[in-house]
Amino acid sequence: MDTFTSLSTGCFVVKPSKRNERLAEFPQLYTEESKMSLLGRYEQYISSKKKFTDALNITLEDINKEVSSKIVNFINEGLKASVSRGIPTLTLKIGVNFKEFSPIYKLAAKEVSETFKIQCATVNSSQHSDMTAVLKDVFGQLLNSENDANKVLLKTLSMRGLLDHVMTSNNCNGIVLFIPRFDILPSTIMDKLIDICSSRNQEVPFFFVLGLSTGIELSAEWMSSSAISQLNIETVTPPSPTELLERVLFKSLLDTETSFKLSYRTFEVLLSRFSFSSYSLHDVMKTIDVALLSHSMHQPLFKHIEKTSSNIQFHANNLDDEEKALLLQLPSVQKYIEKCVVSNKSLALQLLEGDADAIDNLYQQCTENYQVLFHSFKVLHSLIKNIPGSSLVGKPLELYSFCLQGCVNEVKEVCIALKCFAMLQSSAFLERLQSAYQECQSVEKPCTKLQLLEKVLKVQIEEMKSILTETSKYELDCSDKKSYSEKVKSIQQSFISRLENYFSTLTAPTSWPMHEIIWYSNHVELQNMLVGKCRTALHRGLTNPNLYLQGSSDITAKPDLCHLYDLFQEHGKMISLHDWIQSFNALLGKKKISSETHAQFISAVSELHFMGYLKPTKRKTDHVAKLSLLGY
Repeated sequence: MDTFTSLSTGCFVVKPSKRNERLAEFPQLYTEESKMSLLGRYEQYISSKKKFTDALNITLEDINKEVSSKIVNFINEGLKASVSRGIPTLTLKIGVNFKEFSPIYKLAAKEVSETFKIQCATVNSSQHSDMTAVLKDVFGQLLNSENDANKVLLKTLSMRGLLDHVMTSNNCNGIVLFIPRFDILPSTIMDKLIDICSSRNQEVPFFFVLGLSTGIELSAEWMSSSAISQLNIETVTPPSPTELLERVLFKSLLDTETSFKLSYRTFEVLLSRFSFSSYSLHDVMKTIDVALLSHSMHQPLFKHIEKTSSNIQFHANNLDDEEKALLLQLPSVQKYIEKCVVSNKSLALQLLEGDADAIDNLYQQCTENYQVLFHSFKVLHSLIKNIPGSSLVGKPLELYSFCLQGCVNEVKEVCIALKCFAMLQSSAFLERLQSAYQECQSVEKPCTKLQLLEKVLKVQIEEMKSILTETSKYELDCSDKKSYSEKVKSIQQSFISRLENYFSTLTAPTSWPMHEIIWYSNHVELQNMLVGKCRTALHRGLTNPNLYLQGSSDITAKPDLCHLYDLFQEHGKMISLHDWIQSFNALLGKKKISSETHAQFISAVSELHFMGYLKPTKRKTDHVAKLSLLGY
């Protein structure tokens, strides 16, 4: 379609459209080859995403089994207790990740019923707000399949009679009530439930397992003080959200066997998203999913990475001419070729010609660099973890982000932690050296750098052991103690200097060749996708409400707030309320200002005030002042 443009003379001339030219510039987007390429990238995204979800499920399954075993042990100890001091109650401080820990109750109920022949029931706090409905649901789970709670209730005519029927008909040895979301259960229901159970606690043992998503102690906000006095409360704390995140990331994202990594800036976005979203693991996995999808779609070479039984391989033989050209256009590969032109011209020529073996070796060099970086980080973490006086206590993910910067020995927090490590006693110093040495020995196929680090640790351990054995043979006098302390300090300082020299050789992943294929570094795009621009979204919704309301773009279908915002944009810094309501009434197509129009106007103005677009002013009481004067 032709478009028109107006000239200063007021006439209109035809301006040729450029739409046909734009379509001609990108014919490759509609070919079969491009569709196959996008399909390959999407399949790689699905396979990589499955690895992350599997690692998450395995980690959560292990944690759920640990917590459910603690519940079983608690019930076992309650059954063995000869004297009852109230209803045994176990509180689980689940926190915000209560959805991830929801299988705990099913696992515990299954194990308890099989081991102790005890009946279990679950109270759904979100569906019941009436005591009768709660008890019907609970007793319906406890009764046999032949019976029905409503029919039994008609015969017994009371909830206590229904409880007697459950206890006599099923020959139950005890009853366990699981309440996963105890914090949203009305306090009156819990008080009545405790009264009913405590009256029969001597005949049949009752147990409560309460899940707290808020992570605070039981108080009078959840039940009365008399009800709390009838409970024998114990607390079990599952892994905190930070510990849970560490276990999931170390098993999925940070492991050397994964083909997708986050650079320093994007990893900081991930950690900030975790703290911003109240430590929710679901939002962290969503962040990884968004980054993985963006990297899969924007990096065509990512689809050639495949995880084998031994390592991760890059299939350079499957590259076509266009993909080889894309590989040579990577900035890291271009810098590496420039270095090879000076030192190794034959290797530079092989890379320029697209030799598959040379490309595979270059990719293996990138994977070896990450192996060195990851295991060096684990060695450093085993040395400085839980050191008093260090700001990195209990923060391994922050230490990992520092290692991603390269030259971690220059980071202020790491330098302070190493100084605190050098001030430890000889026995504690030796224990940390041995744990770091075991970490180096756990690597199956270490490269030369890791072998060098292992030798340094081994020599240091032998020196410390020799000094400790010498001092244990005889008692030291004052002069010997001084020489002993000087020897220990010299050994510790020499090790710290060796360790700093080793970490100074480590480089950041952004300097490795072919790192763009594995490492996702577009932190600005990831930040914009996760934390949108609030002001821009408000402006878009107020100017084009049909994008959100699924209605027609007719003026009668627009909300009052959108009408008022259109007039808001036409005014200057100060807006007269009288003129504004007059124009608002005319825009609605009404002749006189009625009480309904006045109410609509006041409501829309208060909403704009709440959004931060305007404020009242003392200069003119019948005016309001604009707060946002910039364009969008």
